[in-house]
Amino acid sequence: MTRPSASGDISLADGESTNRWIAWSVPKAAPYNPTTLVFENRLYVLHDRGFLACFRVSDGSVIYDRQRLPHGRAFTASPWAYNGKVFCLNEDGVTFVLKAGDEFKLLHTNKLADDDMGMASPAIAGDRIIIRTSARVYCIREDLK
Repeated sequence: MTRPSASGDISLADGESTNRWIAWSVPKAAPYNPTTLVFENRLYVLHDRGFLACFRVSDGSVIYDRQRLPHGRAFTASPWAYNGKVFCLNEDGVTFVLKAGDEFKLLHTNKLADDDMGMASPAIAGDRIIIRTSARVYCIREDLK
């Protein structure tokens, strides 16, 4: 995490995790494909091979280290959050729904069609989420009844 006024070479010296310009850093915490997610003052890191880690935004301290999403396998799409939950869509078209917070807690999973491959990050548009898979596009929203 960099401070807003940083410019020029802000590189960390060997062994450093902070300096004048960098508030904190955690070596090897970043995923290869999915973008990290900040939600409710926590940084969620979804790793490509199905692990989720959580850090405190203010100082980079570990809230929980890499926790395995059961049968999660491969992740390319970035996670998203809504209504106290974190969502992670894997390449098999399974969305893992976790409780946002200081404890790793899987609430449930939602499976798309068997021929769906989920590699694109979903888009949120108002009260809808758009999920594009290799086979179709879904528009999902809460039932208004």
